[in-house]
Amino acid sequence: MPLFPFSPSELDAVMAPFERALSLPPRAYFDDAVFQGEQESVFERTWLCVGREEDLQQPGDWVLVPVTQAGVLVVRGPDLALRAFHNVCRHRATLLVDAPCGRAQELRCPYHGWTYELTGALSKAPYAQPGFDRAAAGLSAVRVDTWQGFVFVTEGDTALETYLHGAPPWLTSAPLAQARRAHASDYEVAANWKLVVENFQESHHFASIHPALERLTPSEGAYSRLSEGNWLGGMMKLSDRVETVSMSGTRSGRPFLAPPEYRRQVSDAMLFPTMLTSLQPDYFLTYRLYPVSAERTRVLADTFVHPAALGPAFDVTDLTRFWDTVNAEDRAICERQQRGIRSRGFSSAPYASVEEGVHAFDVRIAKAYAT
Repeated sequence: MPLFPFSPSELDAVMAPFERALSLPPRAYFDDAVFQGEQESVFERTWLCVGREEDLQQPGDWVLVPVTQAGVLVVRGPDLALRAFHNVCRHRATLLVDAPCGRAQELRCPYHGWTYELTGALSKAPYAQPGFDRAAAGLSAVRVDTWQGFVFVTEGDTALETYLHGAPPWLTSAPLAQARRAHASDYEVAANWKLVVENFQESHHFASIHPALERLTPSEGAYSRLSEGNWLGGMMKLSDRVETVSMSGTRSGRPFLAPPEYRRQVSDAMLFPTMLTSLQPDYFLTYRLYPVSAERTRVLADTFVHPAALGPAFDVTDLTRFWDTVNAEDRAICERQQRGIRSRGFSSAPYASVEEGVHAFDVRIAKAYAT
């Protein structure tokens, strides 16, 4: 039985040449069966960004990330190696932790006391039967790796280096590993995760939804950087006499984070399926999307700056306030779109001539559905 309730003709229409293509079928955005199929065919096979190495500096530091219903634990071990495990006790499936982060010398199940070392090995199993094989009952591991200071996990077989092949040059040349978080927000959008990504993939909504952003980075000058790999990018030039995207339009003395050749533009990139990034002249935005249900998406949004910009002489509120407003505007329009996409009055539609980035993402989704 197919994972997805789409006919070959529906998927072929999405994968047609851009000028003739149609958008994904509406039920791709609200059908529970589609959502469950995506968990298996998309999310369980790809590398997902789950945070930063700076969040896991000391032995025993751990973070819980919602990449599955139970969550995945990423732990810094006593040998300083990073490891990741399903957040589930091997005895009776109880969640080991429910806080977002912490520090511990061991991981103890709150139900029956099974206890695990930070390496995942089972150290205590009260009332275990004679002959019980503790070595075979350690925590279920998930692969973990790092890139540019970011931590990724996967249940697939592909190497992270292979998955990240073709990363845009602005991401490989910027000192992102040294950048530090200046602001974090955590919110939910009452919309399907693909609508959130599609919103990120085009800028011709700026004039109507983000008038302040349109003044700083006019959408008329935006262009896409398409790729056959897992990256899709796009660039927008800064308006004249604007230094960066912020309330004031200035860097307020903050040091540059972007390399010299990228300091007069905004450089966006999406890593399939759910990591959205934006390199600004003096800071770096990331949005990590975690689908909660077919019609709800959790977003963890972070702002990173040059380490020197965290000193007392610098103020980042002019840029964080700006993006809090823009993010709220995007959230509202995506939720409005989600309410309409169930209507019998809507069906798959052609793409606008400036939506080549949206089409490229939808093609990637349609291929996942087809295979």
